Amino acid sequence: MTDYSEIIETAALQLREGEGKRPPSEVLRDALLTAEKQTRKIATAPEFEALMGEWQLGWITGTQRSRQQAGGLLGAGRYLPRFLGIRIYYQPRDEESSTRLPSGEGGRVENQVKVFGLTLTVTGPVAWQKGGSTPEAKRANRLLAFDFTRLQAQIYGINLFDGFVRGGAQREAVFDETAIARQAFFNYFYISPGAIAARGRGGGLALWYRVKS
Repeated sequence: MTDYSEIIETAALQLREGEGKRPPSEVLRDALLTAEKQTRKIATAPEFEALMGEWQLGWITGTQRSRQQAGGLLGAGRYLPRFLGIRIYYQPRDEESSTRLPSGEGGRVENQVKVFGLTLTVTGPVAWQKGGSTPEAKRANRLLAFDFTRLQAQIYGINLFDGFVRGGAQREAVFDETAIARQAFFNYFYISPGAIAARGRGGGLALWYRVKS
């Protein structure tokens, strides 16, 4: 295990277990930046199955815009409190809606935020853009394009809303044909059994750790 991956895995483990001393945010940020740089040299990309499962967001830097708006609040990044349950769940598509892209794989995402009694869940399709057949293309792309097309809002288990939002049905129908330049995406530069890290389209970094089964 390299030095930077050891730092990332230590942070993920301590976030998951809720105990122990976590690496300082500056140290974790530098480790993630090193991982991002090293990944550009790797001519292979993992399959979408490596992302499947449930992950909890544990550390963020925010987007470039949010960092500017927050001033020095985010600094080098911040660990999120455990009571703020922000989880993401990747899974295959059902057979009826499953299609394969030339350079990726189809799936679905569920992103859930729990704050006290309120639960907000957004879901939609994803496409894993592994890149082309050449090593250069594979190095260039580890993008997960996504679109949140449905929203479910609950308070203490009582449904407030459950359905498509912002023309979600139409957007979902044309998702696989929509150019990546018009979609939201994460660039996953670090993927392991216990942790995943990505840079978002807005420029922010994020680290998730796998939720205990």
